[in-house]
Parts: sequence; structure tokens; C-alpha cells
Amino acid sequence: MRHGFQLSVGVNPDGVGKANAAFAGFAEAYALPVDVRRTVNVALDEVLANELSHGMVGRHAGSVTIAMELDQERVTVTLSSDGPPFDPFGQAAPDTTLPVSERPVGGLGLHLVRELMDEVRYERLNGQNVVVLVKLLAVGRHDDQAEAG
Repeated sequence: MRHGFQLSVGVNPDGVGKANAAFAGFAEAYALPVDVRRTVNVALDEVLANELSHGMVGRHAGSVTIAMELDQERVTVTLSSDGPPFDPFGQAAPDTTLPVSERPVGGLGLHLVRELMDEVRYERLNGQNVVVLVKLLAVGRHDDQAEAG
């Protein structure tokens, strides 16, 4: 069985808080494991804040739609925006071996999203930026079952 919700936020920073609150209620209602909640929340927060602060710069109108779907195997978050084309995952990962003072600004949050999520992808569909984030549920459950058995 699948569960989910959809929420649209306008071009303002309050959208991140609204999305986080909606996800928190959803996670509580469907008893998502705490580690999955934290991981998805960090990734959602980062990608949405990035889109609202960079993808919508200079725009007075526009929206980002967040669609959340839960099935027995995964949580899938899809963010769609009508901003200009931009692939947030198209950039090379930052060199984290460099001292902080030598690193260029930016990119670390999206690098974290790539590391936290099991799948990330970007598509440009029908004039929309579409970012899909997937977190598998079965990995943690299988590990727990293996240790118990």
C-alpha cells in the first residue's frame, strides 16, 4: 500500500518550514524509523532551501511542489519547480580533503544529500525542474533482522 502527500510552496523562505512540518506529521503518522526521518528531513531541507534561494532568485512568483510517497520499500520525495533549468547534481562533488579555507563556497549540502540518499536524480520535464530523492527502508530492516537471527 502507498501513502503520500503533496504540498506546494511559493517563492519565500517559509516554504522550507512548511515542508518540514508536513513531513514531520507524515513521518509520525506512518511511524518512519528515526534514522530515515532524519536523513529525509536533511535532504528535503537542503534541496528545497537551495531551490528557493538559488533557483527562484529575482522571481516574485513561482512555486515548488513537494510530493512524498511511502511504500513498503522506500520513501520517495519529488520536488518540481518552474524555475530556470538547473541540475543540482550535475556539479562535481567538492574536494573534502582540502582544508576548509581552500574550498570554494557551495556544493557541500548537495554532496551531503548524495551521500545520505540511496538515489538522487534530476530531470527537466515539461518546463519543470524535477528532483527525485529516494531513501530505502528495507536496508535497515534487513540488517536488524540479520542481527536478531
